[in-house]
Amino acid sequence: MKTQHKLPAPTALDLPAVIDIYESQRPMMPDAAAGAGRQRHSLIDILDEFDGLILDGFGVINVGDGLVPGIEALLQRAAAQNIPVVVLTNGGSFESSQAAAKYAKWQLPIAADAVVSSRDALIAALGDTASPDGVVPATDVMGCLGAVVTPLAHAPTLAYGQTADFWQQSDAFALLGAIDWTEGDQADFESALIARPRPVFVANPDVAAPQIGQFSAEPGYWMARAMQAADMPVYWYGKPYRPAFDLALQRLHQLAGRKLDTRRVAMVGDSLHTDILGGGAAGLQTVLITDAGLFRDGGATHYIAASGIQPDWIVPGLI
Repeated sequence: MKTQHKLPAPTALDLPAVIDIYESQRPMMPDAAAGAGRQRHSLIDILDEFDGLILDGFGVINVGDGLVPGIEALLQRAAAQNIPVVVLTNGGSFESSQAAAKYAKWQLPIAADAVVSSRDALIAALGDTASPDGVVPATDVMGCLGAVVTPLAHAPTLAYGQTADFWQQSDAFALLGAIDWTEGDQADFESALIARPRPVFVANPDVAAPQIGQFSAEPGYWMARAMQAADMPVYWYGKPYRPAFDLALQRLHQLAGRKLDTRRVAMVGDSLHTDILGGGAAGLQTVLITDAGLFRDGGATHYIAASGIQPDWIVPGLI
């Protein structure tokens, strides 16, 4: 798939640019479910509506290295009401255990087995020989892309930056993370795909992530640029795509000790195109947080109308 719209530089990403990139990818995304669009003061105010919570990481639990106000109180209230909580994060750079360790360092009551990542969804797909799409033969070499990542355990693999003929040896690529990814790295990636198109497995569909005072360019952004340069099969894992939600729900049912009614489970996030779109398509209630993440400087109402992605609930904050 090639597009002609020139994307901004990674340092120039702002909310309109991020939404524009997501909108260009809508043909690949699930269809939007019609949400109720109810507005309330906080997530805690509507906690009785849910039997289980699936929380986004960035924008709900933290922004950069700072906690979102009220996350401790929310987790305590959920525990007091016996509402199980799973974190579903679009993160492919490292194992989910590393995210769990970060939450433990912040003294948040989030167990290691309550964290599910888009990387987990990719790993599950690569191991599913019955899957109709995106399975790499066991004999193919997977090139793991990212300047600061933990390579997949898929065998055989090559780690970017550690093999001289990485681009030539790789039969497919797993785009895991964007930390310290440079324009030079991107140019080499695109050149390799132009010279020999190969499947790319994107372990994090996020275009951007909220940081303190800025947005960071994430794998979804770099993949959008690669898709402008070359034609290749692209497989996406993580929100808004269904496999990630299936994993999160499976984990939530395990924590609850029973199968929950999905219409009593809330996907809580700050992004319309990943959290809300994907959660609604998976049959969950959806809650958009507007004051901490993607829409912290405003724009939520405008982009809900413009995109047609309507959450079930719209709340400024957690408490």
